[in-house]
Amino acid sequence: MNLLKTAQKILLLITLCLAPTYISAGNVLNLSEGVNLIAANGKEVNSDSFFNSATSYPLPNGLNQILVNYTAEIKNGSDHEIENTNAFVLLFKSNNSEITLTAPSIKKLSDINKFEDKKNWILIENNGAKINFKASTIKKVGFQLSRNYESEIEDFNQSNAAAALPKKDIFNSAQLKKESSENTNNNNSKAKENMPAQMLIFWYNQADEATRKSFKELINNQ
Repeated sequence: MNLLKTAQKILLLITLCLAPTYISAGNVLNLSEGVNLIAANGKEVNSDSFFNSATSYPLPNGLNQILVNYTAEIKNGSDHEIENTNAFVLLFKSNNSEITLTAPSIKKLSDINKFEDKKNWILIENNGAKINFKASTIKKVGFQLSRNYESEIEDFNQSNAAAALPKKDIFNSAQLKKESSENTNNNNSKAKENMPAQMLIFWYNQADEATRKSFKELINNQ
C-alpha cells in the first residue's frame, strides 16, 4: 500500500475544502465563532444550506454596511439554551484589508442585554488596528415567521439611525447591493463545487478507525 500516495490524496481533498471561495480585490470579512452575517450592502446572504458554514466573505472597497447578529449558548440551570441577539447594522469603511468581526463573551441573558445596549462589537484588521464603525439595532417586533431583511434595510436607511447610509451615499447602495450579490453568487458557486469534498471529509472524521482504514484503502486503489 502506498501510504504516501494516500496521504497526498487526502491532503488534496482537505486543501479543496479549505481553499478560499473567492478571488477578488477588495476586503475580506472574517466572522468569529457565534457571529452571523445576515446581509451585506443591502443584499441578504444566502444561508439556507445545511452545508453553508462560510466564515469569510468578500466586501468591496470603501463604505460597507452589514447586518449581523450573535448566537450565544446560555446556561439555564443544568441545561444550555441557544439565544440570538437582535440584528445589528454596522457601517464602516475599509480598503484592501482582511478584517475580523467578533463580539464580547456572552454567557447569560443579562450579557445579551448589555451587548445590545453598548453595541460593543470588535472590528479589527489583521495587524490589530481597530476599524471605526457606527452601529444600530433592527429589532424584531412581534411574532414573525420570516423576515424580509432587504426591505427592512431599505426602510432603515431612510431613518436617521447612526448606522444608516448617509443620504449622499444612498444612491450608491444599488451598486453596492449588486457587487455584494455578485460576490455572494460566486461564493455560493464555489461552495457547491467543494461540497462533495466537504461531505467526504466530514464522514471520514465521523468514522471509526476501521472504517477510516477501509476509506484509505479505497482511495489508494483508485
